Amino acid sequence: MDADDYTQPPESVAWAERGHVYPRSLRARDRRGLFALWCEANPGVLDEMERMALDLARRGKRVSTKYLIEKERYEGACRPAGVPFFDEEGRLHRYAINNSDAALITRWLLERHPGMDVRPRRSIFDEDKGEDEGEGV
Repeated sequence: MDADDYTQPPESVAWAERGHVYPRSLRARDRRGLFALWCEANPGVLDEMERMALDLARRGKRVSTKYLIEKERYEGACRPAGVPFFDEEGRLHRYAINNSDAALITRWLLERHPGMDVRPRRSIFDEDKGEDEGEGV
């Protein structure tokens, strides 16, 4: 966003100055950053998902992150808050968890519970992927 572009709404300029501007096609590092912000904004949702995962693990079941997302979407008690961000053209978007982010939730669960039977699949979020790849998500 051009600093001298006076056609942008004040909110767009403020967010741009704070660094919450992302390309229209989100890359892996963008989604990681937005996921971290989403986690901060949605502790209740994460708590519900974690409790469901722990319940499945206690019953000896493999944890499916996509199942957790769908269960939370349709039966969760908490309403998830989308994280606002602007694209490079100043358009407001809201980042919310979707099935594309299952790998991020899987890795979040494994960090908190290393022995949990939740299997990460190879994804754009794997550490050996280049951070600056142009592939969008």
